Amino acid sequence: MSSTTARFARHKEVNAFDRALLVAARELAAERRHPDGFVAALTFTGLLVLMESLAFGPGQARQPGVASALFWIAILFAATLVATRSFDRELEDDAIDSILVLEGGREALYAGKVVAIAIVLAIVALAAAALSLVLLDLEVALAGHLALIGVLGILALPPVIVLATLLALRVRARVALVPILSFPILIPQLVACTQGAAAALTGDASVALGWAGILAAFALVYGVLGLTIVPAAIE
Repeated sequence: MSSTTARFARHKEVNAFDRALLVAARELAAERRHPDGFVAALTFTGLLVLMESLAFGPGQARQPGVASALFWIAILFAATLVATRSFDRELEDDAIDSILVLEGGREALYAGKVVAIAIVLAIVALAAAALSLVLLDLEVALAGHLALIGVLGILALPPVIVLATLLALRVRARVALVPILSFPILIPQLVACTQGAAAALTGDASVALGWAGILAAFALVYGVLGLTIVPAAIE
């Protein structure tokens, strides 16, 4: 991590986008070397989908609304796991302080973490989606619309979770505080993901696209809001 931070410091003239990509690349490299966050999220998501399916029973769990809700609840918890472990690594080797002191470092840290966590979460979501489709024998009426909801849902979750993690960064009970801060804010996104996915499964294109638009708005608004709040929040 230190070599990437040094490159970040040497290239202060690069724009904000390049800085965010540098942080994201560093995060993905760290996740590849120590994939404990990814493995934990993948295992937890698979087990949660399996246990919830068994709890509801095969008949009820195959209903589009129930199957979609089970999937997105699992992804929400997976996103929290990935984000928490990501910042744990930063605090363990004090790498985060070397980024925060740099010009534009706070914004780059936030944006880079959002990008990296979204990529990791997308891989987890693909595995969870495959498990749900096979386990529940789901019929997908509109595969393209379902994929669109999935992509936008993945983009809508990390901005809020990363912001909540940064706000609770120095708190000992961070693992418990991050869900308390982020989950109430993410309820509208969770509803949009669930309803949009259910509409795509049942073949209601107009409803699915409507929820997709709402998810895109959530991702944009909370992304911009996070970039605005973060510099002051972690002074």
